[in-house]
Amino acid sequence: MKKNDLSSGYFFKNNNAETAITHMIFFIAAIVLAMGAVTVISADVQSLVSSSSVSSKLLSEQMRTDITIINDPDIIYYDNVSSYYTFYAMNSGKTELAPGYITVLVDGLYIHPSDVDVSLQDGDVVWRPGDILVVNVSTIPNPLNSGDHKIVLAAENGKSDSMYFKT
Repeated sequence: MKKNDLSSGYFFKNNNAETAITHMIFFIAAIVLAMGAVTVISADVQSLVSSSSVSSKLLSEQMRTDITIINDPDIIYYDNVSSYYTFYAMNSGKTELAPGYITVLVDGLYIHPSDVDVSLQDGDVVWRPGDILVVNVSTIPNPLNSGDHKIVLAAENGKSDSMYFKT
């Protein structure tokens, strides 16, 4: 190496070094972008897994839940004094239910919870499998017009049963 080489910038003008540094910068930038993409995608995957887990738990609950209206459709008790119809529903599934979260529809019309009185025959507060729920319903009009009607009882997780009855 000549003395002149140092002063002329031989080490600073090496084209191979410039290419290697450029490649290294692009490589680091690609790694940073890839890490950002992995972070975004993993967050989306976690969200999907979480919602799938919640959905499958709800579906599992619905599959194990069943309610059955056990009235005779031709004979529905009506209390003239308190102005309500009495229906009986059995928890025929495998899960415990909260009787206070029963939704009632009569002829497709939502019955407000203040017009629905529910109680378990054994006086318990949890509607266990095999237990009978007594549902007293005040309707509009009260009493219902004579003829065919439909009642739908829905549990807290959406599982329901319906029955056509005559008044």
